[in-house]
Amino acid sequence: MRSLLFVFALCLGCTTASAATVKDLYRGQVDVASRSNQDRQLAIRDAMAQVLIRISGDKDILQHDASRSMVRQADQYLLSYSYRGAAQLQVDFDKDRIQRQLQQAHLPVWGAQRPQTLVWLAAEDPSGERGLVGENDELGRALTDQAQITGLPLTLPLLDLEDSMAMQLNDVWGNFPSPVLDASERYGADFIVSGRLAQFASEWQFMLLLYPPASTDGSYRAPRPLLRRSGSAATETEALEAMLAELAKYYSQRYAAVASDEAGHTQLVFELAGGIEQLVALERYLTSLTPVKAVQISQVSGREVVLELDLIGGINEVEQLMALDQRISTLPVDDVLNERARYRWQARSSRR
Repeated sequence: MRSLLFVFALCLGCTTASAATVKDLYRGQVDVASRSNQDRQLAIRDAMAQVLIRISGDKDILQHDASRSMVRQADQYLLSYSYRGAAQLQVDFDKDRIQRQLQQAHLPVWGAQRPQTLVWLAAEDPSGERGLVGENDELGRALTDQAQITGLPLTLPLLDLEDSMAMQLNDVWGNFPSPVLDASERYGADFIVSGRLAQFASEWQFMLLLYPPASTDGSYRAPRPLLRRSGSAATETEALEAMLAELAKYYSQRYAAVASDEAGHTQLVFELAGGIEQLVALERYLTSLTPVKAVQISQVSGREVVLELDLIGGINEVEQLMALDQRISTLPVDDVLNERARYRWQARSSRR
């Protein structure tokens, strides 16, 4: 058995965590031309393709033989369907069956715990007028609607007096990240996007840069983006879709679980701040993570508990997901010779 030992502490007193839980990951909603059997079968396949992209975080998953087969045989994964009005079909698929099939094919599975992203987007309309996109703008609503389809938890800025005092439109348009990150601190997001969107000739061009929060980046003067992408699309809507696809792919590579030879049993040591109710909640939290197949208590000593995790892949995906949760944080190590105290974690207060 492979053993990696860590010490953690979980605080259930923290009311919020940074990561958001995305609902209905295995539900597809697609437009239909009619309620005929043929149109319904085509719509169910389209819904399966939509779900596979959402739970993998990568639209290229549809290029794999295994996923193409799942789309063709979408009925085998069907739980239920219903019509929403005359022009849309809602389809629910079997989560467990889909996950098992993707794991057997060594394809990524991205769970419901996903990072919250704050998006500062400077947009230029065809007349040349520029502005920041807020949640109540038409473009902002289009962005959040597409984010829901993609499975990305997004926050758009309030664009109130506090925001305007902290940064300006040109800070986003010209990619001056320090004031943008300063203005972002109040929102408590896991990641910050600074981007721009404009129409040139017959196409829409975009650029996005992804940053960690300024407080964790270690440098306000010259923060470096985690991701830098640019591209173009025929329409404004397609440009938004392309931007979100780039974000989803980055997050998937960081957080999705892929079955591999590293799969096996790993031990984690947690230091709890409370009693049995926290242990129960901790087990529930860990089993909710997609890379974790099962959790078993190995040892309990005071507030310290050793848990054995049965993993789909390696430990890295689990650590990345735990880093998103503000109920978990590091503590100094008192005894460096004690392997089980190599890493200590304690609860910290929420940013929100």
